[in-house]
Amino acid sequence: MNTNKKELLKIENLQTSFFTKKGEIKAVDGVDLTIEYGETVGLVGESGSGKSTISLSIMQVLPQPAGKITGGKVWFKGENLLEKTKEDMRQLRGDRLSMIMQDPMVAMNPLLKVGYQLSETLKYHNTKTVSTSLKDRCIALLKRVKVPAPESRINDYPFQFSGGMSQRALIAMGIANNPELLIADEPTTALDVTIAAQVLGLMKDVQKETKASIILITHDLASIAQICSRVVVMYAGRIVEKAPINTFFKKPAHPYSVGLIRSVPVLGRKTDRLYSITGQPPSLLNPPKGCRFAPRCEKAYEKCFQQYPPETDLGGRHKVACWLFA
Repeated sequence: MNTNKKELLKIENLQTSFFTKKGEIKAVDGVDLTIEYGETVGLVGESGSGKSTISLSIMQVLPQPAGKITGGKVWFKGENLLEKTKEDMRQLRGDRLSMIMQDPMVAMNPLLKVGYQLSETLKYHNTKTVSTSLKDRCIALLKRVKVPAPESRINDYPFQFSGGMSQRALIAMGIANNPELLIADEPTTALDVTIAAQVLGLMKDVQKETKASIILITHDLASIAQICSRVVVMYAGRIVEKAPINTFFKKPAHPYSVGLIRSVPVLGRKTDRLYSITGQPPSLLNPPKGCRFAPRCEKAYEKCFQQYPPETDLGGRHKVACWLFA
């Protein structure tokens, strides 16, 4: 049992696979991760690295029948979520655990008004709430996330909301019952830079108000830098580096992390060609025996291809899985 009072969430050796006609895809393969109370952690990596699968595993909403958690434990406030019944998880989701799904333009039911969809979460977890107070709470939530004219917008359908407004509505749904853990999966997808910055700023404000812990899943390092206190880097189903935000950007350890940072364009820096990491991520149907980044790594040597490196503690909550530091 997880007994550390600082830890809200602790993931131990999580293994999640998708079983397809071609075989077993090990989307998450032995992940260890802790989230402390009131902490905002960024989960970053290329598409297909397993970021969203971790969130779906925590919430236990994996696509069925293909998705299955095959091993590990997920401790939430000392209780293993993987031992919970379906009804137990329904009571937790939307209440103490909440998630903002990808793509705000399609995450809501287009046939139902925004206010109705927002009220569903409130009604399910607050069965004694009367309709009049329910409407007031919906208006207050939309006002909280800075949706203009919330009194009238609760009667709008999702198609009448812009991308930024839809994302604000999803955040309102996510925080409706003041969750202790909020998972935001690519909350700035398909938003322009200005609106994305506003959404991230809103999430930061919400975190300060509610004291909730946040897991921000993204491939955008700028988003990570804006609101996160710690970074977790994933590659091909495994975590390769964990570091405080300042350490990560000033002194990244893993070659993959270095490559990600080098790939970000810097305003005012002239270059003939933007840097990119060569090669492609490995197939998770048959992942490499050693370090999964080795085939793309400029510093790889023989041992990297033979055995997966252990996690090395570099001090100051900075850990890396790389033979260069083991």
